[in-house]
Amino acid sequence: MSLRYRRASEQNRVAWRNGAGLTTELASDPPGGGATTDFVWRVSMAEVVENCDFSVFPDVDRTILLVEGESMSLQLSGTEHALTRFEPFSFDGGVDVRCRVPGPTRDLNVMTRRGRASATVVVEQVLGARPLGQADHLVIVGVDGSVSLQAADATVTVASGDVVELDEPALVTGSGHLAVIRVRTNS
Repeated sequence: MSLRYRRASEQNRVAWRNGAGLTTELASDPPGGGATTDFVWRVSMAEVVENCDFSVFPDVDRTILLVEGESMSLQLSGTEHALTRFEPFSFDGGVDVRCRVPGPTRDLNVMTRRGRASATVVVEQVLGARPLGQADHLVIVGVDGSVSLQAADATVTVASGDVVELDEPALVTGSGHLAVIRVRTNS
């Protein structure tokens, strides 16, 4: 694989593990891993429209990123954590989490199986042209705006909700925000 691109409309929606909502699966190892299988890593986008409990994933490290909506707060281990837009928050997927929202939100979830993979999540603002570095596996998710991504063998336009997976350096141009997930797997 050098570059794999999927539009937002081509993504699979799956039920949360606890059945309390739906998420759009963007990328995973193995591909099409879903919420209930033994994935090594998984990237998804969830819409949260009311207060709810998150699914519990033992032995999984999670990072959540609020991409749309006024605010979101997570209560875990007796502590309240206020999430702000584009600021990643990492936590143990095996703990009980209560989510509170004042209205509809959309969040990006990155989950890695502890001991088998790890990931970093950042939101990068694209204004003009700039390179993206390399990782074992790079997952790019369009958050807003329109950004062109050029790799060695293809150029694609990334809009909100679109996803690109690649394992080589790339150049991005345009105006918008991208969630950049760098996944490292343990051999």
